Amino acid sequence: MKLRRYFGLGARHFGILCRAFVVVLAVRLILTFVKYRKIAQWITLQSPAAEPSSSPYVIAWAVKHTSRIVPFASCLTQALALQFMLARRGHTSAIRVGVKNDQASSFRAHAWVIWDDTVLIGGTEEDIASFTPMVDLRPS
Repeated sequence: MKLRRYFGLGARHFGILCRAFVVVLAVRLILTFVKYRKIAQWITLQSPAAEPSSSPYVIAWAVKHTSRIVPFASCLTQALALQFMLARRGHTSAIRVGVKNDQASSFRAHAWVIWDDTVLIGGTEEDIASFTPMVDLRPS
């Protein structure tokens, strides 16, 4: 039963899953050579008719699940890919980058995407509450 539901869900969203995989892979490769702020500057808000309309939640789901098969697809990779896909569909979002010091004096950074005052990718509100926001990246 679960397998049938999985294939039905995959078939319904096959196009968005393929696009998400390509975007996540491209962002991961570009991040190897280019700084994330430069990539964020390349992301521009498009008119909603530029790409087929999908719910931001479906797009976030697709990015999250396709990131599992892209090596080293970090939270920043996922956030940039999601923001790019949302901007192509006319949705305004922000990548928030935050930092925190753990008890073991290790420094950690994390990125998450906020759309309509909701965290789409990067953890729950409780997970990211321990991070101190440093910068918000918005599409131009």
